[in-house]
Amino acid sequence: MAPQTNQRWLILTQYYPPEIGAPQIRLHSLAQELQRHGIQIEVLTAMPNYPVGKVFAGYEGRWQVREVIDGIPVRRRWIYAATGKSARARLLNYLTFTFIALLVVLVERRPDMIFIESQPLSLGIVGVIMKWFRRVPYIYNIPDLQIDVAKQMGFMSNKIILRTALGMENLFLRQAFSVSTVTHRFIDHFTERGIPRSKISFLPNGADATFLRPTSPDVDMLNRWNLHGKKVFLYVGTHAYYHGLDTLIEAARLLRDREDVVILMVGSGPERSRLQAIANEYQLDNVVFGSSLYDEMARLYSVAYASVATLRNIDVAKYMRLSKIFPSMSCAVPVIYAGVGEAAELIESEQVGLATEPENPSALASTMIRLLNDPALRDRLGRNGRALIEREYAWSTITEKWLAEVCAD
Repeated sequence: MAPQTNQRWLILTQYYPPEIGAPQIRLHSLAQELQRHGIQIEVLTAMPNYPVGKVFAGYEGRWQVREVIDGIPVRRRWIYAATGKSARARLLNYLTFTFIALLVVLVERRPDMIFIESQPLSLGIVGVIMKWFRRVPYIYNIPDLQIDVAKQMGFMSNKIILRTALGMENLFLRQAFSVSTVTHRFIDHFTERGIPRSKISFLPNGADATFLRPTSPDVDMLNRWNLHGKKVFLYVGTHAYYHGLDTLIEAARLLRDREDVVILMVGSGPERSRLQAIANEYQLDNVVFGSSLYDEMARLYSVAYASVATLRNIDVAKYMRLSKIFPSMSCAVPVIYAGVGEAAELIESEQVGLATEPENPSALASTMIRLLNDPALRDRLGRNGRALIEREYAWSTITEKWLAEVCAD
């Protein structure tokens, strides 16, 4: 069954605004674009609690909430709110929403298609059961190789659990109407696992090119963090272990004598407190930790000389395109990427930034200095980034191409 206009689609995801994060922003943008294509969209999600592991104000103590966010109907259900390093707490967090979501979709009006965000993996259970018992096809969206990351980073070492998770994922992939994913190397990865290429669609990360535009430096942002007269290297996003943000802190340590340079780290995550402690230990006045709402993102990038993205040197990183590079490009801010693989290749081939070795603070600091010393290069890379977004990675363009690919199946 090919997707058509006037169909009812249910987006099933544990993560959605007002939470801040890559999946939330991506799915919200996708929902709006699908709606513009005549598809009736509804979102089934959890009470917002990420990344702090505590249900947001206004949602506490409630079993269900119905609301409309930017024209998209959103249904929320209770979840065991948790985060952090406790595997048991995280598992309860995942499974409670999976179980409740399954109950909801089994008894409520049957959608024509379910779009399932595969984080957490357990949500695939909902898709399989709905296909088997209610004949509802589902699109299984995989933005990250969760099992591979868990294995390579040492988050999960139990071989029985890893084999079980891999077997479950293979079942979800085989039963899906379509498997959508974010990079060409992810596509290769799944074809090597036996999924027909014709069944896989390309749904890359992108940016809202209308909202995220180049603007003059925002005075309020400059005042908020006392950035006047500074060249700001901006990191925006989750502070997680696999990002390897120690590399950025160590690069800041090497640049501490540059009074014109500030590293601004905006976001949250499990590594943030530890990174702040390291910066305090080193007495790094050139590292500023801040927070900012998504609605401020264009203003935030307006004060950036360049953005920085980092990943640890693990094999699975070669397959990734970090979502945080696209808002930067949309705002004509060049990206410095400390990593290898598809993201680095995109940045270098399209000349939208500079790539350097992962987990090498000296190389990262040298790349930052190179850009500092060549403002003309910085401006050219920024312009190229904006042009690339307008040409290929605006959400309107991405969604139109993706729908055409899925409908061709």
